[in-house]
Amino acid sequence: MQKILDRSQESLAQAFASLAKNSKRQQRVYLATIGLLMLMVVVFALVLAVVAAFKQLEYRRSYASQNATDLSLLLHREESFLRRAEFTLDYYYSAADVRRAPEAVEQSIAQTGVARGKVDRVDADFDILVGPAARTAWGTQSGDKLGRLYEAAQSTLVTQQAFELAQRAALIGLDDDYAVLLPSLAGAATDASSGATGLAASAPQVEVIATLREAIQRELQAQTGKRVPAKGERVWVGPYRDPLSNAQVISAVSAYYQGNTPVALISASIPLDVLAARIAPPGGAGTTLLMAPERRILVSSAALDPRTNAMLQQTVAATAPHAFHFGPEGVVFHEPLMPGFGSLVGYVPWGALAAALGWQLGVIGALALLVLLAIALTARFFGLRLLRNAFAETTRALESETLNHILVSATPIGLCIVRRSDYSILTANALALELLRVEPGTGTSRLPSHIAAEFIAEAPQQDSAAAFARVAAFVAPAESLQPAHAATAHSRDASTSAEAGAEPGRFLQFTYAPARYAGEDVLFCAVLDVTAQHTLEQQLRHAQQTSEAMMRARTNFFAAMSHEIRTPLNALLGNLELFARTPGLETHSQRLASLNVAGDALRRVVNDILDFSKIDAGEMLLVREPFALLNAFENIALSYASMAGDRPVRFYSLLSPTLDRTVVGDRQRIAQVINNLLSNAFKFTSSGKITLQAEVVANVQGQPVLQCRVSDSGPGMSDELVARLFKPFVQGEAGASRGAESTGLGLVICARLCELMGGAISADSVVGVGSVFNVSIPLAATPDERPAQPRQADRGPLLALFHDRQVVDLLGRWLEHFGWTAHVVSTLADAQAWLRVNRPKALIVSGAYDLATIAGLRALQPVGAVWITREGPHRPQARGEGVLEVTEFSGTAVRTAIELAAEGMPVAAPASAASDGTPGPTPALAPHRALHGLAVLVAEDNPLIQSLIAEQLATLGCAPTVAADGAQALSLFESTPFDVVLTDIHMPDMDGHGLLAALRKRDAQVPVLAFSAVAENHEAQSWLERGFSGHVSKPASLGELEAALVAVAPALEDRVVRAQPREGTTEGAIAVATAGARASERAVERTGAAAVAASGVAAPGVMHAAASGAMPRADHAAASEPASRSTSTLPSTAAAPTPSAQPAPLAAEDKARYTAMLKEHLRNDLPRLLAIVDEEDREALAGWAHSATGAFVIVQEPRFVEECRQLQRLCNDSERWTTEMDERAISLHDALCDHYGMDEESAH
Repeated sequence: MQKILDRSQESLAQAFASLAKNSKRQQRVYLATIGLLMLMVVVFALVLAVVAAFKQLEYRRSYASQNATDLSLLLHREESFLRRAEFTLDYYYSAADVRRAPEAVEQSIAQTGVARGKVDRVDADFDILVGPAARTAWGTQSGDKLGRLYEAAQSTLVTQQAFELAQRAALIGLDDDYAVLLPSLAGAATDASSGATGLAASAPQVEVIATLREAIQRELQAQTGKRVPAKGERVWVGPYRDPLSNAQVISAVSAYYQGNTPVALISASIPLDVLAARIAPPGGAGTTLLMAPERRILVSSAALDPRTNAMLQQTVAATAPHAFHFGPEGVVFHEPLMPGFGSLVGYVPWGALAAALGWQLGVIGALALLVLLAIALTARFFGLRLLRNAFAETTRALESETLNHILVSATPIGLCIVRRSDYSILTANALALELLRVEPGTGTSRLPSHIAAEFIAEAPQQDSAAAFARVAAFVAPAESLQPAHAATAHSRDASTSAEAGAEPGRFLQFTYAPARYAGEDVLFCAVLDVTAQHTLEQQLRHAQQTSEAMMRARTNFFAAMSHEIRTPLNALLGNLELFARTPGLETHSQRLASLNVAGDALRRVVNDILDFSKIDAGEMLLVREPFALLNAFENIALSYASMAGDRPVRFYSLLSPTLDRTVVGDRQRIAQVINNLLSNAFKFTSSGKITLQAEVVANVQGQPVLQCRVSDSGPGMSDELVARLFKPFVQGEAGASRGAESTGLGLVICARLCELMGGAISADSVVGVGSVFNVSIPLAATPDERPAQPRQADRGPLLALFHDRQVVDLLGRWLEHFGWTAHVVSTLADAQAWLRVNRPKALIVSGAYDLATIAGLRALQPVGAVWITREGPHRPQARGEGVLEVTEFSGTAVRTAIELAAEGMPVAAPASAASDGTPGPTPALAPHRALHGLAVLVAEDNPLIQSLIAEQLATLGCAPTVAADGAQALSLFESTPFDVVLTDIHMPDMDGHGLLAALRKRDAQVPVLAFSAVAENHEAQSWLERGFSGHVSKPASLGELEAALVAVAPALEDRVVRAQPREGTTEGAIAVATAGARASERAVERTGAAAVAASGVAAPGVMHAAASGAMPRADHAAASEPASRSTSTLPSTAAAPTPSAQPAPLAAEDKARYTAMLKEHLRNDLPRLLAIVDEEDREALAGWAHSATGAFVIVQEPRFVEECRQLQRLCNDSERWTTEMDERAISLHDALCDHYGMDEESAH
């Protein structure tokens, strides 16, 4: 036993000895490591100091290099100045005739020999000195010689100022005793009347000439060996003491030669103190020297001893430029100057370098000391605390492990670790084993197959990426279900199971995360019994479905009721409006007006409820289509421009140039939101102003976002009302609207529509001040949108006279957008002052000024003027000579008026003509002479198309007569002779085919053209086979219409005797093709035409799109292929537009005008549509849809065009009335009412 104890003690002693030995070895290694680390810190600090020194030296060398460049530029400018001075002297000395010097200068020279000249352009003076000998020698030529010298001095001084040379220069005569000092020695004081001031004559002043000449020639002799530079040679001399300033200078000297004879010396001097200040090093540390090519030191920023100067001369000779030379006394570097002048030398002693790096070296040393101290303290205490900390950490680890085991066993959640390769359970607590139905003590067990399948389905294994990148969870049944029940396990209704007496199965929630355990990829899983929660969710889901079904039923009820109410209400209001127009009821007009107002209010209530129901039920579908944003907003502004009426309310439309683009969005819903906001503003504002602002900005993704702002000066709202403003059925306080009642749904609908479009709406209001509504709606760019084009070339200046600064700023942006340069003034006096010295392209004057004021402005500058007024026309109209009036609510009209005024193009007065309103119009060309006075009978049942076709025919010089149907057209034809008949195909009473048959019985030769929106090839061929002479598509451009009429109309000069070529001959085909080609060419060239009153129908003006060639592109195609469109059976009739040829957008004013005409037509036509639906008249519905199609084509509403065509095809393809016809007609009726605001006429 004792031996065992001794052996144990020996082994223990050996172990302790080995531990002590290892400890000492580790201590030595530790100390060596600490020492090496401290050495590295010291070396690193030294490296930082060296880097700082090099950076400082590089900075100084760069500074010196920049100084050398600047100095070289200065020297080069001096030499260039001498060269220009030689040219100046040569010019004036060789000129045949020059101006004499001012009289005061001549008198001063004659009296004293000294005078001062002045150059007003540069506000500088110069001195002229002429000695007695020169004055005597000049004699009678004194005036001429003095004039040449004076002119040369003036030009030389201007050159000196242009070169920005502040040093003094001199022109010194060699043969004659004269000199010119630039600038003057006595300052810049001048006599305002004479431009020169004489100096008091004294001998020293005149003797300066000889002194200065002698000093310069002496330096030239010393440095070059000759007293005058060669011809074209420029020599730098000095340093020497300047007799004028008594300071050391260096001078650039050249000579002016007449032929080969030197006449004058030209010198430019630079004081050495100026050079010393320019080359001084930054911070005053070190010295910078200017050294000549022969190593002679010209100037130094600081005085140096001779030994240092000699050292620097030797060092510069042995060192390449741009390089550092490190010597025992410091660092030397030099930068070359211009060729032949030497170099700029920098000298930094070591002491100066250390002083410059003082704070940097201090920081580096302090940081190094702190790091060394930190290392020493760490080394001192780390070894003592190492074992203690290791023991504590080991103890804490054991305690933590024990606690983890207790927590895992006692937690009420099942915990387990699952191997990811085969989904076997590696370890688990008791609760997890119980929930998973796994017997404890059985070793490794696999998860149930259906749970393993859920793991695989949730996160399948992938080699390329981690299958589980985050914590995930899923719910699965505790026991496997049969396949028949598995599909419905999660949707089983718990309440149904309970009623059946069956206990629902258990459900387990697995929450898992990836981990590593024992070198394997595992999943750490938490298992929880969620059977009760799952059952509750099933019950809540069933309750939600029931609630949603009830909400849908309620919404459908409201929608159906609103529709059922609105159908008879529209008929009632339509008949009420007709009843109000019945003669003899004037005494009841007030009652009828009250009934109309009440009916409109009721219809608005029904519309609001219907829109709200659609939105609430999720049935409000958005239409995303491209549209011109600016046109949409200008139409809105034009529709509200006249709403102020007699009230003291001003309406402002401030539309940004960013709106001038095509975007993708729901134009109808955007217009509905803005219309609602403006309608409320006009409803609640009795005085003050209402402002509509809109612009397009780009979001962070670069997509366009529409931002609108509607502000008013109404009564305002309290914060409480603003907080609940966008809740249903919320209205203002009693009396706030002054009798304007509503459902309180308008703003709610705006908010919901903005949310549907991905935007937002907000409101700010102050009681007694007004309200502001802000709308933000994201849009999308069109697929073919081009990047923003740069600003157009400057087209010239415009003068704008306006009071309102906000309007002025916006107008300036628009003018810049169009390429103009605007000069804006706010007072008449400023405008008059500007016009006295400037000539603009045109004047732009606000409506605050009258025509007399404009005439006064035009008297100053006879240019065109644009008078922008609130009540002005929608297209430019003449208001006297050179003045065009236009409304301020149409940017397109304003732009057209400005361009017309700038180009000086005449615009007829409204009584005789109307402008086309297009940008950059050209004068209207004369119509084809064959169409002049051509009597055209038009059979068309749509009033909008009637107005348009009459307007176009009048523009072409024809005399149109419009009939509403075929029967009326036939009656007119029997009483009046016509040259051509243009008939619609589908009309009530008598359609186009019936009219053709009737006309052929009466006159077999009259040309009859089919006029229809359906222009497919097979339709056109069918019309030709039935006897039509050709066809014209709806809408027809002027080019198409002219080509069709020229092809079938006789020529003017052949009206009496016509030699018609035989049908089918070559001559006939050539004549037809030639006529079509010429007509098509004129159609393309024509960009505008004057509208003439048509017989039988009033033509309000030429449609913008037609007059500008902006209707279907078939017009341009006809111009390029005239002959190909002519056949023996269809003579030169304009071809129908191809499906890809879309009409160009209408101008805003034309869009507004035709839309207003369409709305007036729909007031009577929509009740007729409801009557057709009530009567279930299929043929009448087809005719209505056909007529409406043409109208919507004119106003460019492709959505309604397509719906009307679908409705017409449905009627034509069916033999009886169907439910789909009813639904489509009612849906179209409601959409038209919503789109055109037919229930809110008070707002328009």
